[in-house]
Amino acid sequence: MPTENRPGSARLNAVLMVVLALLVGYFGLSANGYLVPAAIALILAALLWLGRAGRLFKAAVLVNLLSGTLLVLVLAFGDFLGDSKLDVSGVSLLVNLLSGGPAVVLLAPALLLGLRPGKPLHAWFNRAAGAA
Repeated sequence: MPTENRPGSARLNAVLMVVLALLVGYFGLSANGYLVPAAIALILAALLWLGRAGRLFKAAVLVNLLSGTLLVLVLAFGDFLGDSKLDVSGVSLLVNLLSGGPAVVLLAPALLLGLRPGKPLHAWFNRAAGAA
């Protein structure tokens, strides 16, 4: 069986995501709504560690980053939305939590930059295509 050369960025980001997921899970002991994002962040960390389901991983990280950004922007500058401000921010919060929550959004810029073609994470998720 050939030895896999896991890139350092995959190791670092996966370990950081596990630590952050455990921290979010710890807060989830007091606020049960954070147990789901902790579990999803652990699943994403496992996918990153194993280098599997690259498209799903990238989509989840991108959705997480966009929903978190929208949440912050709507809460900060969404007065023009009137009564819909809380609806939009609530949906953004739910989407963010269902895609990994704060554990993923903190690492999302590094992950998305690493998933560009020619970068180690992109090669890590696309090993089979390179071997053929």
